Amino acid sequence: MTAIANYVDQGFDPLLGKNPELRWGKTLPDGDQRPWKDLKVGSLYVYYDATNDLARTFRKAKNDQRDDDWCVLGGLHCITETVTRAQFTDGGSTAGTYNLAENIPAGAWVMQTVLENVTGFTGDTSAVLIVGDGTDTDRYNTGTPSVFTTVTALDTGVPSGTKIHTAEKTVTLTITSGADFTNVAAGQLTIRIYYLK
Repeated sequence: MTAIANYVDQGFDPLLGKNPELRWGKTLPDGDQRPWKDLKVGSLYVYYDATNDLARTFRKAKNDQRDDDWCVLGGLHCITETVTRAQFTDGGSTAGTYNLAENIPAGAWVMQTVLENVTGFTGDTSAVLIVGDGTDTDRYNTGTPSVFTTVTALDTGVPSGTKIHTAEKTVTLTITSGADFTNVAAGQLTIRIYYLK
């Protein structure tokens, strides 16, 4: 376990005892281990995923010294990532795929997927996108919006699959070209997936 060396100590209240704290580190919270089990309910912990350069904020909701004492801070969340053509894996036919670095957590309710700053995936005669979870290939959008043309913003439609998540899911982007994905020479997009948790 990596020790958490950085924190803001909010002090001691003579009536309530030790106050909640704000801490941060590179290890996910582990509710039955120190220092997480010693922190007061209401404490916040910012987890930094150095591999993917992502951050998530957790709140200590109860003190049972279990991992589920800590939950991702509730409310509206947004997964966002900019992806280039070079990051897609060529499937050997018309399609290329890419898995986003951040997953959709269990308990999330997906609301909408949008694209921004699309630089057309050109080199073939067309390019369309679907956004899925690896099993349901278009779970997070409706139809097959074109990413062949450069556009500032694109609504991909409401989720076509089940919105509630009973398990964590990896987001898979699939771009299908007109003839062969190898022909797609360029392209970039920023995807944003909004969910409640």
